[in-house]
Parts: sequence; structure tokens; C-alpha cells
Amino acid sequence: MNNYPLVWVIIGVSGSGKTTIGRWLSNYLECDYLEGDRRHPPANIIKMSSKKSLEDADRRQWLETVKADIRWSLDRNRELVITCSALKADHRQQLKSLGRVQLVWIKVPTAILKQRLANRNNHFMGAEMLDSQIAAFETIQPDENIITIDGIPSINSVVSELKAKITKQFPILEKPWWERGLD
Repeated sequence: MNNYPLVWVIIGVSGSGKTTIGRWLSNYLECDYLEGDRRHPPANIIKMSSKKSLEDADRRQWLETVKADIRWSLDRNRELVITCSALKADHRQQLKSLGRVQLVWIKVPTAILKQRLANRNNHFMGAEMLDSQIAAFETIQPDENIITIDGIPSINSVVSELKAKITKQFPILEKPWWERGLD
């Protein structure tokens, strides 16, 4: 088995840049991309659209769907980038326990998150719900082995930092997908 991740999970609270970074990473790796927000059941979307925060019970089905997507990719040796807030340490542990999964946390201060969400008007997750996500977010511990990226600079700087970190940790990622040997 190869020693580099097959599935990359971009984590963080709303407004951190998960979608933007996730799409970039999937383009860089030339692999599949799934938007974690689209994995929510309709009841969750309705709840968040009504400015009501999700609770752990609401997140359970969503997390199971994300895990099923990851298992599907792992079973087929298909590289994948997927976004998932993964607010709880237990959520992150469940995702990593599936196998060749690497989490990437986009770290952004609250003030900047609020500013970004205030300027975003095409998403069901509004700025007024950010505080509940921040309150639910459990601090990432060093033993979680998560790649942390500073999400404040320009997208080009964030992408450069991510590329440098992942290729340093997994040099094989500099090769095109067909040369990495997925099996």
C-alpha cells in the first residue's frame, strides 16, 4: 500500500475557504472533488436556511454520508478531495480512521470569518450562525496529525503554502496522477 493520502478532507468552519482550497487541490491532484455542504440532508439545509444552527444529532447523518463518499473512493483507489467542517475531534477521528485520509485545516480568525460571511449572499450558512460553529469547534491537537494552513493571505499565498506542505510531506504528489501508482 502507498504511504500518501488518497482522500483529502478540507476542514474548518464556514467562511474559512474550504470550497476554494478544495477545488484548487482537486485540480492540482487531477482528482475528484465533492462539496461537503451538498452532502447535507434536505432537513439540515432547511434548518440552516432558517438561520438555525445544527446540533450533533443533525450532523450525524451528514457525517455518515461524507464517510460513505470517502469509503467509495478508497474502495476504488480513486483520489478525492472533499470538504467537511469536522468541528468535533470525534468527527475528525472517524474520518481519519477510514484509511488513507489526510485532513487539512484552514485556520482563519473569527473577525475575518465574520467579514467573509457578511459579504457572502449565495449560501444557506449565514454569518449569524458562525458563533455556533466556533463554539462547537474542538481545538485541534498535535496528535491529530492535521496539516494546518493559514487562511488569511491571498488565495495564491494559501495555495502556495498548501502545495509546499503537502509535497514536502508526500513528495510523490509532485508526479501526475497516473505516475503515482494508486494501488
